[in-house]
Amino acid sequence: MEKKNKNFYIIMVLLIVLLIIGLTILLNKANERILRKEINTVVNENIDSDYKINCKSRFGYCDVEEAIKTYMNEYSTRLKEIKNVSTDKTLASILSIDNINKDKPNFDKSIEYLKTTLSKYDTNVDKLIKMSDKTYLNNYIKTYTKSKKYIELYKEIIEEENVFSKVDNSEELKKNKENVDNNINVSIKVLEFLKKNSKNWKIENDIIKFNDHMLLDQYNTYVKKLK
Repeated sequence: MEKKNKNFYIIMVLLIVLLIIGLTILLNKANERILRKEINTVVNENIDSDYKINCKSRFGYCDVEEAIKTYMNEYSTRLKEIKNVSTDKTLASILSIDNINKDKPNFDKSIEYLKTTLSKYDTNVDKLIKMSDKTYLNNYIKTYTKSKKYIELYKEIIEEENVFSKVDNSEELKKNKENVDNNINVSIKVLEFLKKNSKNWKIENDIIKFNDHMLLDQYNTYVKKLK
C-alpha cells in the first residue's frame, strides 16, 4: 500500500513538473510572438514617429521590447530636434535687417541664441552618429539585461527587422552638421564683427553701409561663407 502511494506521489510530482514546463514553454512562445509583433510595428513606423515605450510582452521579453523601443524613441526625438533647426525662423532671420536693428549694437541676445542652438544641435547630431554605429546598436540591449538568451534574441530581431539599415545615415548627418555648424559659426562672426565695428556702419534703406571699404570687404567675405 505504501509503495503504491509513493508511486502515486511520484507520478503526480512528475505530472506537475511537466505541466509547469509545458506552461512555461507556452508562455515563452506567446510572449515572443507579442514581442516580435510589437517590434515589427515599431520598426515599420516613420523614423521620426512618437514611439510608445510601454511593454506588452512579459518576463525577459519585456527587456528586449523596452530596449528596442527606447532606442527608436531616443533616435526619433534627437532626429526631430535637429530637423527643427532647419525650420527655425529665429535662426533663419538672425542676420536680417530687422533683427540687426533690434539687437544692435552688442547683439548679446542673438549671439547667445546662436551659441545655444549650436551646442544643442551638435550634441544631438553627435549622439545620432554614435547611435548609427552597428556595434552601439548591438550592445544597446546590455543596459537592460545580462541574459545571453535575451541578448541573442535582441540581436536576432534587430537583424530580421533591418533596424540598422533604418538608422544608418551617419554620413548624411556628418554632412548636414558641417553645413549647419558653418552657417551658425559664420553668423556669430558676422555679429561679433558688427559689434566690434559698431561705430563704423549704419543701416540705410534696409542696407548695412560701412564708412570704410576695407570693413565692407571683410563683412562681405564673412557673408559669402554662408551656405
